[in-house]
Amino acid sequence: MSAPMLGVYGVSYRYGERQVLDEVSFELEEGEIHSLFGPNGSGKSTLLKIIAGVIALDAPGSSGQIRHRGTDLLALTPLERARVVAYVGGDLRADFPVTALEAVLLGRICHSGGMFQQFSAQDRQVAREAMERCLCWGLRDRELATLSGGERQLVAVARALAQGSRLLLLDEALSRMDLNHQAQMGAVLKALASEGRAIILVSHDVNLASEWAASGLLLKNGRRLGAGPIRELLTRETIQKLYPGAELVICPHPVSGAPKIFFS
Repeated sequence: MSAPMLGVYGVSYRYGERQVLDEVSFELEEGEIHSLFGPNGSGKSTLLKIIAGVIALDAPGSSGQIRHRGTDLLALTPLERARVVAYVGGDLRADFPVTALEAVLLGRICHSGGMFQQFSAQDRQVAREAMERCLCWGLRDRELATLSGGERQLVAVARALAQGSRLLLLDEALSRMDLNHQAQMGAVLKALASEGRAIILVSHDVNLASEWAASGLLLKNGRRLGAGPIRELLTRETIQKLYPGAELVICPHPVSGAPKIFFS
């Protein structure tokens, strides 16, 4: 068997006296949308940032391996790693004036040779296609600072697509979009998965995540509580373990059958 697109093995991370992650492992194949579920402080964002190389596994009490097709992902240079994995946070900002198109073009740096290299016609075409796909080409000449939070999120996802990475890490990356754009971006994510991309999705909107993801991982206090197909993972028992103080009801969606959570 070939090695999985992403392998996360025994990842632990300590911040000061707090163990943020404790021996977390999972694998992800191409074409899969995988969601991380858990309450605030469970380690979801930290795990994504470790996979992306934003947080280094070199602090005391930290260990583990992140592998891409069997290769040590964290051993790659930043430019090499950027061609493999793209991380998208909850907001996109710049410390200097930049248009939406220029922000998306920054995703091409890992292909153009560096920050100060001129972008090619191909780079610009890839950026345009990514923005059109993410419904934000019409914002191309607007300064990033003038865009709403939801519009900046569209631009941020477009930048990740322009980057060309096969592994996308979305950390509350759709949280500020309106219902229309969330629905359309959900269709985009499913299309990307059908094209062979692998996507990890973190969202506090469990119902949104359960509609798009086929599999998931439950985290609480940095520890793995369970993993597997969404319809087997999100049950009354597991939700009570994640959120013991909440009165919640789980019912299947009347059309898709995906598990949905409601206040009782």
